[in-house]
Amino acid sequence: MIKLIFLALSVLAFNVQAQSIPSFSSAKKTLYKKIHNNQGETFYCGCQWQNKKVDLAACGLDGYFDENETTRSLRTEAEHIIPASWMLKVDDVYRACAVEAKRLGKNKRRYCRKHDDDYKKAHNDLVNLVPAVGQINADRSNKPYVTRVESLKDAYLHCTAVNGRSGFVPPDHVKGDIARIAFYMDAQYGVQYSDDQQALFEHWAEIDPVSDDEIKHHNKINDVQGYGLNF
Repeated sequence: MIKLIFLALSVLAFNVQAQSIPSFSSAKKTLYKKIHNNQGETFYCGCQWQNKKVDLAACGLDGYFDENETTRSLRTEAEHIIPASWMLKVDDVYRACAVEAKRLGKNKRRYCRKHDDDYKKAHNDLVNLVPAVGQINADRSNKPYVTRVESLKDAYLHCTAVNGRSGFVPPDHVKGDIARIAFYMDAQYGVQYSDDQQALFEHWAEIDPVSDDEIKHHNKINDVQGYGLNF
């Protein structure tokens, strides 16, 4: 029921006449500059960042990452909450561009961004992009969200996010935000989830209701992008 009510609201917020952001590079620049004014806190761990540089000491992660992870840990990256690889399917069927990319031996994401306008719009949609510590973005990759991990890879000290070999646990305070973004991506682009993932999103939407900050954030995206979430 939560999902159905939410989808009805989110569809109203989507302006089919609005033009998609032309490239991922443009999407990232818009996210950093126009949505976050080139500063703020990273999504999962609340690390202070400015001009894409992360202050790990401010969030208790200074010295946590390995030497070979230093470069990515000290910069922000635009993380897809719903991974770009999940968008290659619409209603659980691979897009024609993904099938063609596989036949040609091409990278599916890059190929679809060039040859499928709906995929490009989904890939660059600011609703689904958040500033994250670069290495945490790399650690999460395209893993599903879970409530606990079977095989631990990373526990980020004072940050309550946990990375496992086959799943990622976000902090409690962003679980509802994640769920509502997931519902939006389903409504607008036909991204489907496993039964377990869907049930988890439904639960998270219940236990972490919409906050004033979340509303303000998505109102700003609507103003800048011309479409998005509307509560």
